[in-house]
Amino acid sequence: MLEFFSRILPTGVLSPNRRGLKRYTLEAKYVATQSRSMTRIPSESLTQNFQNLRGRTDREALLLAFAIVVELSDRFLGMRPYEVQIVGALAMCDGQIVEMATGEGKTLTAALALAWHGLHGCARAMTVNSYLAKRDAIRLSPLYEALGLSTGYINESMGKELRLQAYQSSVVYGTSSEFVFDYLRDNLVYDYNQLLQLTHGFIIIDEADSILIDEARTPLVLSGEGTLDVSLWTDLRDFVATLSYQAVKEDTRTQLERTLLDKHEIGSDIGIDNKHQDAFVSEQAISKVEEFFIAKELIATAAELWQPSKSYLWRALIASVKARLLFHRDKDYIVRDGKVVIIDQETGRLSKGKRWGEGVHQAIECKEQVAICAETIELGRIALANYMSLYSTVSGMTGTAATVAKEIQDLYGLNVIPIPTHKPLIRKDLSDLVFTTKEAKLNQMVEDAKVIHATGQPILIGTGSVEDSEILSARFTAAQLPHSVLNAKQDEAEASVIAQAGRLGAITIATSMAGRGTDIILGGHTAVLEDETPDEVITSQRQQVLDAGGLFVMGSERLDDRRLDKQLAGRSGRQGDPGTSQFYVSLEDPLMQNFGGDTLKAFFGRVGVGEGDSVQHSMVDNAILKAQRLKQSIYYDSRKNGLRQDSVIDMPRKVIYAIRKQTLLLTDEEALALIKEQVGPNVDRLLAVYCDDFVTQESDWDLDGLKAKLQQWGLAGHWFDNLYGMCAGEIFQEKRLRDELNKWINFDLTARIPQGISKDADACRLYHLMAIDNLWRAFLEESELIRTGIHLRSFANEKPDLALKREVYKLFQKMQDELPVVTLDFAYGSIRQAEMELDAGQPTEAA
Repeated sequence: MLEFFSRILPTGVLSPNRRGLKRYTLEAKYVATQSRSMTRIPSESLTQNFQNLRGRTDREALLLAFAIVVELSDRFLGMRPYEVQIVGALAMCDGQIVEMATGEGKTLTAALALAWHGLHGCARAMTVNSYLAKRDAIRLSPLYEALGLSTGYINESMGKELRLQAYQSSVVYGTSSEFVFDYLRDNLVYDYNQLLQLTHGFIIIDEADSILIDEARTPLVLSGEGTLDVSLWTDLRDFVATLSYQAVKEDTRTQLERTLLDKHEIGSDIGIDNKHQDAFVSEQAISKVEEFFIAKELIATAAELWQPSKSYLWRALIASVKARLLFHRDKDYIVRDGKVVIIDQETGRLSKGKRWGEGVHQAIECKEQVAICAETIELGRIALANYMSLYSTVSGMTGTAATVAKEIQDLYGLNVIPIPTHKPLIRKDLSDLVFTTKEAKLNQMVEDAKVIHATGQPILIGTGSVEDSEILSARFTAAQLPHSVLNAKQDEAEASVIAQAGRLGAITIATSMAGRGTDIILGGHTAVLEDETPDEVITSQRQQVLDAGGLFVMGSERLDDRRLDKQLAGRSGRQGDPGTSQFYVSLEDPLMQNFGGDTLKAFFGRVGVGEGDSVQHSMVDNAILKAQRLKQSIYYDSRKNGLRQDSVIDMPRKVIYAIRKQTLLLTDEEALALIKEQVGPNVDRLLAVYCDDFVTQESDWDLDGLKAKLQQWGLAGHWFDNLYGMCAGEIFQEKRLRDELNKWINFDLTARIPQGISKDADACRLYHLMAIDNLWRAFLEESELIRTGIHLRSFANEKPDLALKREVYKLFQKMQDELPVVTLDFAYGSIRQAEMELDAGQPTEAA
């Protein structure tokens, strides 16, 4: 079948990294040719041929499958993939990140690769938000059904049953947080049939740079309700309001140096580092903090505040400071329906269901005077990179990955391959207009918008925050410029607002355009327009928009990452359309304030640039680009450090999760046998803890503690006294004590455990699972305490990274040693409860 193909391509194993784009292009041409030869074949026959490829993994089968998918896509979706889309899909099948310009049809491109891998198991598509997951699954389901595949999607409102059903589909769409949290929840279930993610085969990441880079700064943490008193937040909020503060703009110190504020000379109680989004308590405020906690009776003495057990007080204090000074309403979050909802800074969307950690979310809830949710305890955590490592093949797509290709390679081991556009890009990208003040910048934007709007050319304006979008909206309203606003407060109307952004004379203000999903089509998007505009009117308006110059994109500031700016500009000039982009920057913008804005301001003053004047110069452009690189270098260090630290517990996590999964598969008899197998290690652990493993003097042993432990399980104290008496003497009979304890506990369990399992045949398996979960939560809590203070080991001339590994290994070893004891704790606890219930149900004897 591939005679033609074999003549033009070299034989041997395909190596995409070496042959790259050229090889994929030749394959795509072959696929396109084969698909056109299938136009007369009935759809049912094509479906059967596609299903017949199940189990085959050779390249010939893949290319045939692609040809079938291309043909059925034309029939059932009305869209025939271009050759460049086939190229992208082939690269993704080989586990690469493809860079495809905005508007090139990445969603359909992914469908080809997902269909092929969905045929062989479960393929997953990771999107940036639930809206896109649902939209893509529904929109592409006719194609998947025509191929004999099922489709599902995951969102935050779904219950367990709907999730189970979705994960059983051939192709599953969902967000990064939903996939990761479902994985962590899988390791909390007590029934194997409740597991959602049984396998991790193939996954495609949409907007890969946004998910792998922007969303990967901190590990994803699954939490349960904690016990910290919520009234503490109110007290801290009022206390923090009494402290003075000052900004520290250029803090070049290391993390260790920043921790030691006595070496940082500031004249206020609090130092605010906007550059690192951090806050510090100065030396002069330490006594105030100590007095406050003593007055609240949270500590008895000042020295107690510095004990590890009180570290949560410092964490809550810093969280309250950050809530007051670093997190701002309508920029970092909004308040909706009495709840604080995070705004995703890359997409401008609401991050529903997510909460800031380290007590920050509770502190903000207190600041905004809404209901304070109890602080949570950690049930599971994993860095995105470590979650991705579970999959046998990881691939992705985005419009802006080239600038972070090295970081993606370093963190995830994935290569980025650029895919050419279907039509040449003709968009004009104008040089930045730079102003000394924000006021002058906004005034110029309004004036320019008036001129552009008069021509009928649609305008898309990107802003950095909800607050800025509302400020601009107010100015446009005052200037009588009709417009639409898209920010986190209007997230429900997203699709219709974006769809109409390309209409004649439209003005749209949006907080961000990353991962919006809906294309801006010049003249309007017929599929999602709310009004029933006739097709001929849309066609006429499209031509008028083209004649006016296409979409004009205005950026109200340069964001932290040049990729985000490119995503905004990329909304213009899709599929060979004309367009223009122009960014407006002021030296008062957050990026410039923290990275060289004062230097540029002084320079502007020296050369006579007035407050209302603008500057266009390569030197200024380079300064902005340098500022963005500095900001991203901070984020890169944060991501790399977070991954490095999460990787320290990755080995323990994999071991524990593997043990847990094996336990779920145990039969009742196997679970009971495993309980009894724990007796020997349990006795060894008890004797090591209470009798120092017999390496010290008998007077140093805690015999009362050992006896109390046995009595806690319902074992007779006098029996232990007799046993110990028989073993004591001139030479203590250590082996006899060990052997007799083993026999005694084994006999006792054999006699009493039927009571524990009388009401629940799964009881023995539950004993193991509960012990594992209890110890794992304690391990996570203790390892987090170690992690937060590990940098202080530098004082002892230790390397923090090595110290962290050493301490976490000790914790894990301790956890393994404790597992038999805790397992029997749960077993005997259940046995005694069953016995008490049985005793309570016995009839009272007659007097």
